[in-house]
Amino acid sequence: MNQLVEYNNLNECIKKGEKKIENNDFFKDLCGLMENDEFKNFFNKHMSNWTEIKCSLIYMHLYNQFKSKYKELNDEELDKNLIVYLLSKIMCDQKLRPWSISTIDKTLKSNKVKFFDEFEAFMVVNKDLKLLT
Repeated sequence: MNQLVEYNNLNECIKKGEKKIENNDFFKDLCGLMENDEFKNFFNKHMSNWTEIKCSLIYMHLYNQFKSKYKELNDEELDKNLIVYLLSKIMCDQKLRPWSISTIDKTLKSNKVKFFDEFEAFMVVNKDLKLLT
């Protein structure tokens, strides 16, 4: 670390970093996550390479999509156990897994693509798929 920051400037750099955190929501949130023991454990366990990072983010995005959509439709929280069941079902299905990954990529690239609009269209075409069975 001494090679990056001369010791004499260390306090000045710390103060500048502190000011950045105070004025920048991204850095504030990043520090909050990276200092959280539960998140650090998850990060170290499940995000050690790009494949694991992408996979973890896909699960996180799907989790959030199901939780948000259920809340929007029912005005109550979706049970995490049901979310995990749905995630497992989707990611173990030979049709749904590649479709979900591709659709999440599309939704993250374009705000115009809505996951549940795509999901509904997919399920209509693939009536044989039963998520809750």
